[in-house]
Amino acid sequence: MLKRILTALVGLLVFFAVVFAHRFVLYIAITLVILGMLLEMYRMMDEEKPLSMIGLIVGLFISWGCVTNNRVFVTLVSCMIYGATMIALHGKIDSKKVMSSAFITMFISLFMGTLISIRKLDRFIILLPFVCAWLSDTGAYFIGSLMGRNPLCKNISPKKTIEGAVAGLIFSALGSIGFIAVMTGFSPNIYAIVKFGLIGLCTGILSQIGDLVFSCIKRDCGKKDYGSILPGHGGILDRFDSVLFVAPFVFYIIQYVIK
Repeated sequence: MLKRILTALVGLLVFFAVVFAHRFVLYIAITLVILGMLLEMYRMMDEEKPLSMIGLIVGLFISWGCVTNNRVFVTLVSCMIYGATMIALHGKIDSKKVMSSAFITMFISLFMGTLISIRKLDRFIILLPFVCAWLSDTGAYFIGSLMGRNPLCKNISPKKTIEGAVAGLIFSALGSIGFIAVMTGFSPNIYAIVKFGLIGLCTGILSQIGDLVFSCIKRDCGKKDYGSILPGHGGILDRFDSVLFVAPFVFYIIQYVIK
């Protein structure tokens, strides 16, 4: 537990230093996180080396597309790259593996890439997906550990409980409300409180879905964690799996509903 807390504290210091640095520092950091997540997933899935190399190049390409507002273009080109890869490696690597690698690479890169898009909208709104996802994780973990009695998905993650899941939703909603309270100088109107409370509930649900999805993969691969780079937490994917699902939702809500 001490190791987990110390890692979290150091991680938060690095996180805030990156978030409030120049925007290109954040873009580079997000790109490195994407590449780290891809590497962990490739190792977990025993990916063929040529597909791993192509995946990392595509991941970089998609990050560039998010920075330059060319998401549709890079998505189309990435699909073409994997189509060409399937033809070039036919008879050497199973086409099903190529398609699996394409999905993993584009799923992680495009979803995490929305964090870059969020930062381009506003310097401070980038905090929202992290606040909601990580508070949901924290609430679910601690309340579930202390008060959890009823399993949530025993066949996927035996330690997750219904009580912890409910706490995660509450923590996420409160975090979202707290975020808008700080952003408005602690004077949000009722409409803003309700709106961000609902956003917090939705992100809490998505956060836990993301956690369970990647727990499914770990269980099917017979592994406990995606890596060990973060002592007490596991790998990069273990820490960012919930953010992966929350980020696109926050981006489209801010872009098309709130703004």
